[in-house]
Amino acid sequence: MPIFGPGNVTAASISAEAIATCTELRGAAVRAVQLHDWLAGISDADLIAAGFKQADLDMCKAAVADAAAVAQILNTGLPPSTYPQPPSAYVYAASMRLIIGPG
Repeated sequence: MPIFGPGNVTAASISAEAIATCTELRGAAVRAVQLHDWLAGISDADLIAAGFKQADLDMCKAAVADAAAVAQILNTGLPPSTYPQPPSAYVYAASMRLIIGPG
């Protein structure tokens, strides 16, 4: 489904979509970091007692760690030190902050 229908391509509609998309991305990044931090404070034994199988828990924690790493790349231009490092940093969120403000 296209984002913009016929006759709906205006500066206002494009700006509104850009603001909504950037806001949602920032919100998802914040949630990823919060979930990663929360999981770091819970023991595997407690999570297994809550119904996880170890293999599923490991996969979930790895996925959340990667999502939190993407959030760090978005906000700082670099992943955590335990991840492969790019030759230079680029803060992807900098241009987003221009239209949605700091967050």
